[in-house]
Amino acid sequence: MKRTILVFLSFWLGTIAWAFNQAHFDRLMQTKRCLECDLSDLNLRNENLKGAVLVDSNLQRANLWDVDLQIAFLQRVNFQKSYLQGAKLMGADLQNANFQGADLRGADLQGANLQGANFDGANLERAKLTGALMLGAKLCNTILPNGAAEYSGCVLSNR
Repeated sequence: MKRTILVFLSFWLGTIAWAFNQAHFDRLMQTKRCLECDLSDLNLRNENLKGAVLVDSNLQRANLWDVDLQIAFLQRVNFQKSYLQGAKLMGADLQNANFQGADLRGADLQGANLQGANFDGANLERAKLTGALMLGAKLCNTILPNGAAEYSGCVLSNR
């Protein structure tokens, strides 16, 4: 029984520690280009990734506090449940990005292309959105920059 628990714990802890792909991380750090990369659960806090190309990549649950992703190409990136407090995303192309449940408090998204992005359940409190393109963006149960919750477009049913 003890051996079974030990094997399970070592497997479980190993999957948490290595959720991202090391080769993808190395490529990103060397070239600032990584298409369709798995960078989930990765700590990129304070990294300078200005102008990076991460199209179709997975950054789910990543720590992106104060990361610099200005003018980056981030179309269809999965930022679900990521931490983006204070992130610099000015002028970034984030078309159809997934921010479901992400924490974007204080993020700077001025001039970003957010068309079709999904912010369902995200926190945008104190985020800067001046000049951002948000046509078709989903904002169900989203905390807006002024702290108010947005429910328009939500399907509210108790079925």
